[in-house]
Amino acid sequence: MDTITKLDPDTSTGTYTVGNTSAQSAVIVTGSGKIRIATTTHAHIKFGANPTATENDPLMPTDHVEIFSFKSGDKVAFIGHGAGSGEISITAID
Repeated sequence: MDTITKLDPDTSTGTYTVGNTSAQSAVIVTGSGKIRIATTTHAHIKFGANPTATENDPLMPTDHVEIFSFKSGDKVAFIGHGAGSGEISITAID
């Protein structure tokens, strides 16, 4: 059985460049307490009010999509794994 994910129509998807230094998303507001993250490169991620990602944080593999529990109003920090670079897409789920 397929699961349907309803993206929040009031929030646009944030697409960011992943590089070799930590960067942050904008504040993410989600009514469901969940976000969807997709990557085109290996990226380490960290959640919080003012997070800084390191290579010790959880790794999302290249070309991967995952849904996470998330505290509305926080941000996502991300950094490439090794010399990796690419994009990360972050979307609130309703």
